[in-house]
This record gives sequence, structure tokens and C-alpha cells, in this order.
Amino acid sequence: MLTYLDSLCDAMVARDEPRLRNLVEGHPLVRLLPADAMAEVRRFLSAKLSRHAVPLAMLRFRDQTARLLSEQPRADLPLPVALPPKREQRRRRRISAQTELPLSA
Repeated sequence: MLTYLDSLCDAMVARDEPRLRNLVEGHPLVRLLPADAMAEVRRFLSAKLSRHAVPLAMLRFRDQTARLLSEQPRADLPLPVALPPKREQRRRRRISAQTELPLSA
């Protein structure tokens, strides 16, 4: 499934219409796509989007699928740990809210 979603995302980003049509028309996994992702595929196939458009719905679905497939069963989860005091929780929440982005040349 992830390979299929990766191929769809790659075709959409590359604006490779023949490849995208091939991946959508008659493929058995296309029925598993959510409505918003399929609508996005149709918009990309219509070629009415700007060249800067990004397949966000498809990328979101791919990410959700990857997370679900990599989840471990509940029996393998670690035991709960005692929570730190409220003040420490707030400080950690503030620190974790910061997002680091990679530097590019």
C-alpha cells in the first residue's frame, strides 16, 4: 500500500499525467483512497492547478497509513510512567511545540 501511495505522490508532484492515469484507472487499491485524496487526484489530472500545487491530501493519507502500519500492538507498549509536576509539563509542552526545519543551500 505504501509503495502505491508513494507512486501516486511522485506522479502528482512530477505532473506525470500518463503515469498518474495508469495508477488510478483500474488499479485495485484506488478504491481505498479517501474522497478528498481522490478529488485531489482528479484536480491534478485536469491540469487546472498551478505548477506550485502540492498533493496535501494524498501526502496526509500516506502519512496516516504509514503511522498505522508501523504501530505496535498494545501489549508491546511500555508501562506508564508517573507524570512530572504541572509546571514541568507546561515547560515541556512549550519546548516540544517548536519545530526544527532542515537547512537547505
